[in-house]
Amino acid sequence: MTQPWQQDPYSRRPVDINAYAPPRRSGGGWWLLAVGVVLVGVVLAALFLRPPAPAPAPTPTPTAEREPVGPGQPFTMPGSTASHGRWEVLEHAWSDDGVTVRVRVTADGGRVSYGFAAFANQGSDTVFEPEAGAPDPEIGSGHLRAGESIEGNVFIPLPRGAATLILTTAQGRQMSALPIPA
Repeated sequence: MTQPWQQDPYSRRPVDINAYAPPRRSGGGWWLLAVGVVLVGVVLAALFLRPPAPAPAPTPTPTAEREPVGPGQPFTMPGSTASHGRWEVLEHAWSDDGVTVRVRVTADGGRVSYGFAAFANQGSDTVFEPEAGAPDPEIGSGHLRAGESIEGNVFIPLPRGAATLILTTAQGRQMSALPIPA
């Protein structure tokens, strides 16, 4: 016979899973309601109490000075929007040695510098520099002030085919490009 003090301690009381549950709080739904009211208030305040949107900045309108005053492809000097002009390919002639291109460069504002380079549109990534040998008036690189223009010939030892003539600064920085048909 077993003595009462030797019995299994769990046999005297039934085991219930609810005995291990955390204690219940009273009023648990009130704090959820309070948080909801605060969130709704923040959203409404953000919608109705924000400062008015700033007026859009006026967009610059082109002035008569910036509009091209003649034919040609417009360009702007790198780093100086006040220095700008136009240029155009007037004619070109291919030979066995390359292409002679007649160009006109016009300064519309500020001071512009010019130079030239070219590349073949197919099969090469080589940039070709002008060489001496163009008919007079031969031009290379130079500078123009507003209102000045120069027209002349540039010879480029380029293989015959569709190509692109690049207008550069006198230091060789690219500004614009125009096609040279084959």
